[in-house]
Amino acid sequence: MRVGGRTVTTYAVALILPLVLFLALQAAFSMRIAQNQIEADTMAATREINAAVDGQLRADQSALQVLAASQLLVAHDWPAAKLRVARVQAERTGWRSVDLTDVRTGREIWQTRPGAAPGAPAPRWIEDYLRNPHAAPVFTGVVDDASDCPCVAIHAPVNEQGAMRYLLSVELAPQTFQDLLLQHAPAASTSAVVDTHGRFIARTVDYARKLGTPATRFVRAAIIRERAGFYPGVTYEGVKNYTAFTTSALTGWSSHIAVKAGLLSAPRLGSMLLTGVAALAALLLALAIATFEFRRSNIHRLEESRSAQSQKLAAVGQLASGIAHDFNNLLMVITHSLSRISQKTDNLDLRRSIDNAVVASERGTMLIQQLLAFTRSQPLEIGPVDLQVVVEALKGLVDQSVGKGVRVIVDIAEDARWVTSNRSQLEMALVNLAVNARDAMPIGGVFTLRSRAAKAHSDYIDFSVCDTGEGMSKEVIDRAMEPFFTTKPLGKGTGLGLAQVFGVVSQSQGSIEITSAPRAGTTILLRLKRAEHQS
Repeated sequence: MRVGGRTVTTYAVALILPLVLFLALQAAFSMRIAQNQIEADTMAATREINAAVDGQLRADQSALQVLAASQLLVAHDWPAAKLRVARVQAERTGWRSVDLTDVRTGREIWQTRPGAAPGAPAPRWIEDYLRNPHAAPVFTGVVDDASDCPCVAIHAPVNEQGAMRYLLSVELAPQTFQDLLLQHAPAASTSAVVDTHGRFIARTVDYARKLGTPATRFVRAAIIRERAGFYPGVTYEGVKNYTAFTTSALTGWSSHIAVKAGLLSAPRLGSMLLTGVAALAALLLALAIATFEFRRSNIHRLEESRSAQSQKLAAVGQLASGIAHDFNNLLMVITHSLSRISQKTDNLDLRRSIDNAVVASERGTMLIQQLLAFTRSQPLEIGPVDLQVVVEALKGLVDQSVGKGVRVIVDIAEDARWVTSNRSQLEMALVNLAVNARDAMPIGGVFTLRSRAAKAHSDYIDFSVCDTGEGMSKEVIDRAMEPFFTTKPLGKGTGLGLAQVFGVVSQSQGSIEITSAPRAGTTILLRLKRAEHQS
């Protein structure tokens, strides 16, 4: 059994595509993991920054609350209370100033900033808190209406008889949070801490100029929309990025880390492309499998058809073989008897009748030879046959068979002349095909005999017999080579013509293919083994 190029290609595709599919999915999965890891690491870093900032603020808040509960404040010993606060402030380097404000009057009792005069109105950021102390945040965002600021602030109430009587507030230097950001932000990243209004508290790039100014519209839109996640944007420096951020539950401040867009988009795009490649590979694999199964099904169906055809031929052949041999013996007796009668009579009319009977018996003998050929009960002598010589020898008979209205074209390639077959049976096959072509072209047409080297099979020659006649339906093609099957009217055909062609081609170790369609002509391809040139 020979394996054709297409079959080899199908096997190769079926073997390679699963590997391509596996590698593509593996690479896509790896890229997706890499992307997820970058996202996870970046989000973890934002949470780490938040935790560091919150830890610092809680420590400052705890210290301020201890001061707010001091008995010195309860006793209104303002100088001693201020002195104690100043000592704590000296230990906490991030504290710039501590203010004590009278809630009823809205004026400062004292503050630790050097040179500050007592009794001045409280700054705006303290007034904002006093308007609604129960709803106002304990931790403010950036304030810039105090000296040496922008700053951030923490408030702690000083209660008397269960109600807030004074307010103790501390101004914190943002440098503390800048140091924490630089300590925990990924190297070479653009990171920031912003307050609830989207103003910079800390920033890894251009901190001195950006402190207290609004962040980009991308940052501000993100903190309004949600409390954590990723968003695309562009930094003030013009760098396209995807930014991870999380919001502190303690302060409402948020930490942002910008990742260059390519670090996330490249794995994402690569993953999508490789997933597409995997999908294409899966589709091609499915097509390869479907094609393989379709071809195997066709081959199986063709083999079953050939097996059924062979069984039919064998059954009919066994019957026909016995009849043909007996009938051949009868014809020999008849022919011999007619010959003896013809020799013993001088009656011209009787001689003519005898001659007609002899012609009829010879035609019967030819019919018997056809029967014996397709039943294979009479093995053919196979040898080299020159198609050019065969066609030239039959040219007159072919012309006579197809009739005057049919133009005959002969095109025998020089490199496709010699085939392996039986010359007499091949000649009979061509005559049968010419007669069939004539019947298919009642109003005339073109009858072509052409030979070419088979493209896919170098050891074979394709000898095609074509007509421009009425053509055949698929149903007729499927039964065309069955013995005794004919579409001709009763008495016009025996149904043995194509069966004889099939028989001689099969015994010549060749194959036959019929290509036809209604009103599209017919091409019968005889694929015969190439023979060595005979000089």
